[in-house]
Amino acid sequence: MYEALFALAGTALGIVGTLLADLVRARKDDHRYRREQLRSACVDLTTALVEIRQAYWGRAYGEEEPGRRAALQRAHDAARANYERLRLSTSSLAVQEEARFALRYAYGLLRQFEGLPPRPDELEVGPIDQLDDRLVRLYAAVRRELGTPDPERILSERAFLGALPPGAAVD
Repeated sequence: MYEALFALAGTALGIVGTLLADLVRARKDDHRYRREQLRSACVDLTTALVEIRQAYWGRAYGEEEPGRRAALQRAHDAARANYERLRLSTSSLAVQEEARFALRYAYGLLRQFEGLPPRPDELEVGPIDQLDDRLVRLYAAVRRELGTPDPERILSERAFLGALPPGAAVD
């Protein structure tokens, strides 16, 4: 009789152990999947924002105005959609806020390209510099959420350009 109870207890412990191991593995897989989704959404958003900056500067899209305008609008549409993806992928309000401000200042570039006056918060520091600042802050916030070591160690575009000698080719 005792043997049967011990066998039953051993079987129950084995089943519980297996279930717990599966639960832990599923949670790790879910966490990994969420991190991949966040990283992917951030990459897609920042790619579109950088495309806006590049089109604003006239790089890689030709110098004709209609082509640049179309590139700016396409990239802004992509950035807006990817911002919504990012919002669904993150639990961090800091990530959402920095992404939204980056999108705002990218739109400021589009407005400036259209010949519209800068908005009040773009008078002292223009949208190009604010976009670059917000991108760095967004990278840091996402890296913090992802658990990246030294999340604040990010080279800003302005710091890089400031380190170049005057008149040097940029890209």
